[in-house]
Amino acid sequence: MLLKKKSTIISLVLALILATCCFYYFAIYNSVRDIYVSSDYVGYSTGNGLLNDAELVVIGSPTKDFEDREIHLTELPKGFVADIATFTEIDVEKVLKGPEEDAVDLTVIEPIGLYQTFKGKKRIAYEGYTEMKKDNKYLIFLKKNSYGQYSVINMQAGKFNLDGTDPQDLAGSPSKTEIFTELNTSFSQELK
Repeated sequence: MLLKKKSTIISLVLALILATCCFYYFAIYNSVRDIYVSSDYVGYSTGNGLLNDAELVVIGSPTKDFEDREIHLTELPKGFVADIATFTEIDVEKVLKGPEEDAVDLTVIEPIGLYQTFKGKKRIAYEGYTEMKKDNKYLIFLKKNSYGQYSVINMQAGKFNLDGTDPQDLAGSPSKTEIFTELNTSFSQELK
């Protein structure tokens, strides 16, 4: 009788531990919390301004899911994040401006990143930027940073979803639609 009582108690404790672990894993560890931060950057309110300052303009698609991309994370002591960026590999369909050889095996830096903590995943985005989605087609405006790597310029209004498969792409910048309309006239043939 005592042995049966002990095994019942042990079974209940193990079931409680398993339930707690499952709850933590699915409800907390895999949850995603969005954090939006401000940033100093050069912004363009017109399509011509954006086009003139871009060093490379391409039409292409990310080759990996956001979670599978390389993240650059700089942490300060005590766990504070100083900088975060995502390195996104792009399958380039067409180069509209800039050297075509730079578009071979193109990796661009997006001002957003996702990293894991004990309290869940944190997605940090600069100025409301949303990540480019795998296999979706984008018009992307890029400029080299001081390390010779291409970065998306003009934050959310520096990339435009061309196939209408990314509903988040219209978020963030109020002038994005106006800029895209202006660019559509400049690249009417290329964007078809």
